[in-house]
Amino acid sequence: MTTTYAAVNIVANGKPFIFSVDATDGSANTAMVNVVSNRGLGDTFSGGATITSIGPVTLNSSDATGASTSALGAVIVDPQNNVVAQIPWVDPEVTPILPMAPCSIPVGLNFRMVITTANA
Repeated sequence: MTTTYAAVNIVANGKPFIFSVDATDGSANTAMVNVVSNRGLGDTFSGGATITSIGPVTLNSSDATGASTSALGAVIVDPQNNVVAQIPWVDPEVTPILPMAPCSIPVGLNFRMVITTANA
């Protein structure tokens, strides 16, 4: 079974954060976690925050079987499971990584950043 390492940079409340996950390809909605605290998006910003710069999500095959893909990239969902943001993905082996994009995405407790990957 192929696994994919996915990572995304964000800036929230003026501070940089990296969220990542080793996702098993085909597993739906794998949660991305803060690389420093190992906490999800909602737990990292339980008191509320605004993401002001984001993305893109970089995807790398963890087991050298080739680049993986993600139909939607990563998505941020609110506590009611509504999609509030979509972050496109890029394969850094074949495509230049674009700069972070400015945005204004409010997040808080019980928000999640999830990704579904598939091996190409």
